Amino acid sequence: MLIYENYFTLLYLCLIVALQSAVGVGVLVLGTPFLLIKGYSIVEIFFYLLPLSILTSVTNLIIIRFKKKKTNFATSKEFKKFFIACIPSIIVGVLILKYYQEFINFKILVSFVMILSIIMIILKTRITFKINFFRISILSIVGVIHGLTNSGGTLMSLILSNEKNKLDARYSITFFYFMLASIQYLITVVIFKNSFEYPFELLSFFIIIFGITLGNLFIIHVSENIYKLLINFLALISSIILMIS
Repeated sequence: MLIYENYFTLLYLCLIVALQSAVGVGVLVLGTPFLLIKGYSIVEIFFYLLPLSILTSVTNLIIIRFKKKKTNFATSKEFKKFFIACIPSIIVGVLILKYYQEFINFKILVSFVMILSIIMIILKTRITFKINFFRISILSIVGVIHGLTNSGGTLMSLILSNEKNKLDARYSITFFYFMLASIQYLITVVIFKNSFEYPFELLSFFIIIFGITLGNLFIIHVSENIYKLLINFLALISSIILMIS
């Protein structure tokens, strides 16, 4: 499905895999607007980027777990909230996509979601997610947004990183992002079964290996905050390009 047209595309995909390896998100948040600009439909983007994101996340989970045997990541309570609030919402988002995609301008929608996420991150210190109703409501919104646009990861990382140290936050974000992408992929395959195509190419595995290696090497020497600023900067640039394209 996806043809690597030039070296820039290959380099960009390696970059977003590296960013996801470093902070837990990147492939879907930055890959989706890039492929929209290149003219791919949102469903085509799902079928390529979701497997790429899943393989990146599961590999990094193994690497992080190997580095730190005891990691305080996702409690059973957080996991329960994730399934109760987020998973049904993903189904709703994908169903909206199936029946109304021809009426939706995904460039504008994805751009709006990303800018909103950046604003929430800027206001992070003023936001609290301690109230259960508020946390569940945000998770539900994340599910619908992610099922519809692939771009709910930044909002979710904001929730999970709010009260955790760097490594535990990175592990939690990677774990929940893996679950989010995996369940979304299964739902997408079921709902769009007539459109299903296994799009992976051999070059995709090179992108994963190179990107994961690069991301894990650089996270040792560069603070996570710098990576997050880089993701926010790239997301902002992508949003602006989406809106004017």
